[in-house]
Parts: sequence; structure tokens; C-alpha cells
Amino acid sequence: MLLVLDSNQYIFGFGTPRKSSCNNLLYTITNFSPAYSIRIPRLIITEVSRKLTHEEFREFIAFVTNLTTIDEDFVVPFELGARYEMHGMKPADAFISAYVEWTGAEILVTENRHFLSRHSNLPFRVLNAEDCLKIIKPS
Repeated sequence: MLLVLDSNQYIFGFGTPRKSSCNNLLYTITNFSPAYSIRIPRLIITEVSRKLTHEEFREFIAFVTNLTTIDEDFVVPFELGARYEMHGMKPADAFISAYVEWTGAEILVTENRHFLSRHSNLPFRVLNAEDCLKIIKPS
């Protein structure tokens, strides 16, 4: 299952203080890869770098580089992001939505983009870390 994790998942998973659901999600993805895989755009790397300490950011980069490659933002078709903006999304939210669709990910995991769940026609699900764990955590 392919996932895109929003920047807050990494910030709450590697930063101080840590949020247990985000930390557990990162642990689950690591331990059950390749059953669960992630994709990440440069935009999220940039956002995370501004919020973590140098040591926390090094831990984050090690995690990301062990599981995936970083996609440059320009690879996402402009038209796809523009379509989301035409539906009333802010530019950053439209880009993340376009990125998730472009990668073909099944789930966007985020703690703060709850308004996306109001868009019933998204080609992916929007879940927080706790709800995502309920779906992907092996019994």
C-alpha cells in the first residue's frame, strides 16, 4: 500500500515532543516495508527541515532515504495542481493533493488537512495517523 505522509507526520514522529500515533506509524511503515511504502516531495522535506533540530532532521533523512527517493516538486503536472486550486484549495494544499494523486497513493496521512475529507471526489483517502494505523497495522 502506497502512502503519502504530510509534513506534520514527520515533525510529530521525529520532533520533540513526539506524538505516539505518528511515531507508531513511522515504526510500522519501517518494519512492514515493502508492504507499506511512502512517497515524498521536496516541499515536505523543506517544511520538515524548518521544524526539526539538526539531529532530528538527520534521523528523518535517514528514515526517508531508506524507504524511498525524494520527488522534485516540478515533476507533478501543473494542470493537476491547478485543477485542485479551481476547487477552492489553497496552493500548498492543492499541490499535496495533486502529488498524492500523481503518485497513485491510496492514503494521505495528515493531522491538519481535515478539510480535504470534505471533498468526496478525491481519488485517495485522507486519514490521521491513528486511523491509518487501524487500517495498516497487522493483527
